[in-house]
Amino acid sequence: MREKLLDAIRQHVIAEYPNEACGVIIQKGNKQTYIPCHNDADDPLNAFVMRDSDYRSAEQEGEVIMIIHSHPDVPVLIPSEMDRIQCDYSGLEWGIMSWPDGDFCTFSPRTDRDYVGRPWVLGHADCWSLIMDYHKREYGIELRNWSVPYEWWVGGKENRYDDNWRDEGFIEVQTPQPGDMIMMQIGAPVTNHAAIYLGDNLILHHNFGNLSTRVPYGQYFRDRTVRIVRHKDIPDA
Repeated sequence: MREKLLDAIRQHVIAEYPNEACGVIIQKGNKQTYIPCHNDADDPLNAFVMRDSDYRSAEQEGEVIMIIHSHPDVPVLIPSEMDRIQCDYSGLEWGIMSWPDGDFCTFSPRTDRDYVGRPWVLGHADCWSLIMDYHKREYGIELRNWSVPYEWWVGGKENRYDDNWRDEGFIEVQTPQPGDMIMMQIGAPVTNHAAIYLGDNLILHHNFGNLSTRVPYGQYFRDRTVRIVRHKDIPDA
């Protein structure tokens, strides 16, 4: 990256320290420019939420080609899993500057990630996130995002699976085929988990606090199954 851009990022990071700074790099013709944005996060010391109006204004000035933010007071500059998830979702290259060290790194969206081995990030990389990704990649089906960054199932006041599966286009079936969603109730008063049936008695799921994995659809999961559903746009086997 050109030193002029790095210096502009550096000056913004210094001005926002100890909070996280955030901004974008735009391309207009042959010129690249760094545009600082406001951080509207509730905890700006440890996170950033870029102001929507700032991003829209930047888009009017040129093509946004990179998202920038800072990591204050870190011993080693390493993108967090949340950074990588958000980068994947944005479809853009990301850059991070540490401060006061002043190190800088960039990373790109991950494509064709394995379904197995994904770290758990509640509200961003959880069982529904995996369901969404599987349907989009395998069948081109876009599901709405019902994941939230809190344990919604505690106390039974929210019922995000039971309230929404029909509206997402799922139909209940009796015998699972590969691609079906198995909805479960695990340690909660409501349906709070889902897996993809892969065939050969295997399921793909992302259980609370663990890496996503493939496991047998054994008695433990069968006893906790609420229903098996299939999206209307997936043909019967």
